[in-house]
Amino acid sequence: MARRGRLIAIEGRSAAGKTTLVRAAAPKLGWQPLAEAFDRLDPAPSLEYGSPRELLLLEGTLLSEEVRRYREARGLCAQGRTVIADTGFFGPLMYTHGLVALERAPASVGRAVERSTRSLVRRGALGLPDLTVYLETTARERARHARADTERHPAALAGRHEAVGAFEQRFFEELFPMALPDRFRILRARSGPPGPVPTLRALVTEADPAPASKTEGLALLALLHLPAQNGRRTNVGPNR
Repeated sequence: MARRGRLIAIEGRSAAGKTTLVRAAAPKLGWQPLAEAFDRLDPAPSLEYGSPRELLLLEGTLLSEEVRRYREARGLCAQGRTVIADTGFFGPLMYTHGLVALERAPASVGRAVERSTRSLVRRGALGLPDLTVYLETTARERARHARADTERHPAALAGRHEAVGAFEQRFFEELFPMALPDRFRILRARSGPPGPVPTLRALVTEADPAPASKTEGLALLALLHLPAQNGRRTNVGPNR
């Protein structure tokens, strides 16, 4: 029987170079690349929103694509392929919770996305990657990447992405490794030789992760739970 493949997800702030790393690593390591949800949608949805309802519709669209990504990735792993995903599969929930934490979205939207995500995980339609690798970069590096690709990183959203990215980075570097240390590694892109791709291969080889379980996915979701008393955070308007 062929060895089951592994599902590796690259996380990091907007314009950190996740897509660049995935595209470079996949052919060199013989892994199957998996684009992020937004890049798979045609036509691509607008990331602008003017109301809680518009935000909820946007995150619902992205969450549906995450389900398709996860199903595709696990199917490839079952065939013995190692999949390298541009971001994990809880992105809509992570980003919405970041907006709530910054008081740029009502907690009611965050809780709705949370309920949907939790239900999908319980049904096995969504889950954790076997290993999450967080790509750590400097603000200067992210700004340089964003200037080089303004279509994917519009200047109008840079401030919001950076603010939410700070929330997400604290989660990934503080809470995630405490809850599931065997499922998390950090890759410092500015670390120099031997370069990010060989370093990534070494991290994955050292971790040698087994398939992530539904229980682990639910445990991670528990860290993102929004209490009901935050429901009065309703400061939602045009993106800023």
